Amino acid sequence: MENAAGCALRQFRPEHRRPAERRAQQNVPDRHQPPGRVGVRGDLRTVTLHQLSEGFRPNTGSDFYGTAFDPEESSSHEAGIKVSSEDGRASGTLALFRAEKSNVLTADPANPGFSAALGEAQSRGVEFDLAAELAGDLQLVLSYAYIDAETSNDVVNRDWGMEIPAGSRLVNIAEHSGRLSLSQDFTLGGAPASLGLGIHYVGERLGETIDPDYVLPAYTLVNLSGSYSPAAGVELFAHLDNLFDERHYVSSYHKLWTMPGAPRTYNVGIRYDL
Repeated sequence: MENAAGCALRQFRPEHRRPAERRAQQNVPDRHQPPGRVGVRGDLRTVTLHQLSEGFRPNTGSDFYGTAFDPEESSSHEAGIKVSSEDGRASGTLALFRAEKSNVLTADPANPGFSAALGEAQSRGVEFDLAAELAGDLQLVLSYAYIDAETSNDVVNRDWGMEIPAGSRLVNIAEHSGRLSLSQDFTLGGAPASLGLGIHYVGERLGETIDPDYVLPAYTLVNLSGSYSPAAGVELFAHLDNLFDERHYVSSYHKLWTMPGAPRTYNVGIRYDL
């Protein structure tokens, strides 16, 4: 049995100055946050995973009273298991997680036009990963994630001034997503070559905080790749993304600010090692 633990200390010192008071530092809080990770390893085929972490991200700006915002804080807890075959040709991981955020910037309900670090959000779900070396040097990688993400308290949207009740979905987060990758190594004319297939699925996502009916549709992308090395230090490669030219949207802030995904694209090139 092997145990491993680690801890890192991060510090930041936000500084906010009024335009007319460039030389005077206003309301500067210090923050020390010790994120940590803990792991326990069993035998060569089974690993029990257990991770606790805390973190922060500085919020820029100040509130109605000129006080610098407290940082956005986060905490997460993950537990799972990793199983590997005795010959090392296959391994899989299954993990449950829960994460929380606080001090998310929202509109200040008492002072219109100003923000306040009052928002809270949480997410929980499950992640699954599988990697296997199949017969004939065929490599398989499979991953799936289920995420349930929502607000934890009633807040007012800082951009549109509308109330968002607790339990509302978070934008741009799909409940279901997954990837499948297959790659085959072989020889062509006595030189190494490879072919790859990738499938990426993303489920429906909320596209606008204040309109629960604006939903980005699910999409599935199919990608192809290949390489060939006719001589030492030389590699020819090609990538074809979004094979079926599927129209899709990768993210959204509002129905007027929605980001479309790339159409069918290809890339062909050569690498040469001097």
